[in-house]
Amino acid sequence: MSSSKPNITEKVYNDVLNLLLSGKFSPNDKLPSENELKDMFGVSRNTIRAVLNKLAVLGIVETRRGEGSFLKEIGTHMYLNNMVPSVMLNENDLVGLMEFRRGIEMASARQAAINATDEDLRGMEQYFEEIHKKETSSHDFATLTSDFHVKIAIASKNEIFVSLLELIKWISTSKMESFLYYKPDVEDSSFYHYMIFRCIKEHKPDEAAYMMDRHLESLVLRVRDYIEFTRTHSPEEVEKLKERKYVKNIYGMDK
Repeated sequence: MSSSKPNITEKVYNDVLNLLLSGKFSPNDKLPSENELKDMFGVSRNTIRAVLNKLAVLGIVETRRGEGSFLKEIGTHMYLNNMVPSVMLNENDLVGLMEFRRGIEMASARQAAINATDEDLRGMEQYFEEIHKKETSSHDFATLTSDFHVKIAIASKNEIFVSLLELIKWISTSKMESFLYYKPDVEDSSFYHYMIFRCIKEHKPDEAAYMMDRHLESLVLRVRDYIEFTRTHSPEEVEKLKERKYVKNIYGMDK
């Protein structure tokens, strides 16, 4: 029974999104209330809340406390979020997500190496300051790393890259934390992050794209390995991995 719930939520999400894209609503228009939407689509209020939350996370609607939900400005990002391959919206398809990222982030890194400002570079440098604290938890490393990739997209000066990387961050951060428990050694990832940053700082677009490609290739292999582990071990053994709270072997910028 529970397996049908995600399908219902996804169907209602698509129906509501089509309604918003139909032209019946203008930016800043108030959406029907949760009760009105519930009756309109014949589902529970919890389903409507899940749909509105997803639309808010994707930047399509804005929820104002005590007022309701409002349609945000319709721009490229709104259509982009609707057109993103379904693999990105399937939280279980980690390999598909990583493979999708590979091409996007190569282009993002290339453009960042061309367009990054001093302010962009300072923002990226903060990442290395944070991960080199005494102990970095898997949760913090996953969050900081996702933010680092978004900062590269921001430096690219391409709003589509930024929208995509924000969406990837939303989907993948908690998953990344899980496979950091499995393999807490992050020397390879932190090395590639530093090399990507250095290439961007030195305005070497081809080299930045190459390093990003190598980084995402290694990440795909790491994810495949983790998925295989979860398939061949009990849920208790997978859960026990959470005892490994901290990452290790972070690459030092002074090496």
